[in-house]
Amino acid sequence: MHITETTLQVQYYETDQMGVAHHSNYIRYYETARTDFIKSLGLSYRQLEESGTAMPIINVNCRYIQPATYDETLTIKTILKELPTSRITFYYEVYNQAGKLINEGHTVLAFINQEAQRPSRVPEILMERLRPLFSK
Repeated sequence: MHITETTLQVQYYETDQMGVAHHSNYIRYYETARTDFIKSLGLSYRQLEESGTAMPIINVNCRYIQPATYDETLTIKTILKELPTSRITFYYEVYNQAGKLINEGHTVLAFINQEAQRPSRVPEILMERLRPLFSK
């Protein structure tokens, strides 16, 4: 298992008139955290794409526990529980600034060979970064 943490602040434009973050923003928060996770491996989505791999989301699950509010600092834990094969599942836990779990979810992404537009296995450039994290 590998876990990273991302912090972000709820912006005014993400909220409704009551100052509550709109539910759709959590999917964006997940994307920000997932991008940070990949960066923590010394990679970027750009590098994965340049290697010929696309990673479309094929499933999103999001459970709302308590609302996030304007100007609140959120901490998102991104968790990879197992090595990927032809798909990768990221789990998310979103905490408010008081440290309370307010949201959890997961996304499933497929690996697609961009040239063939067909499913493929996890690219080696990613696996070589992940293997050492799971061999401990």
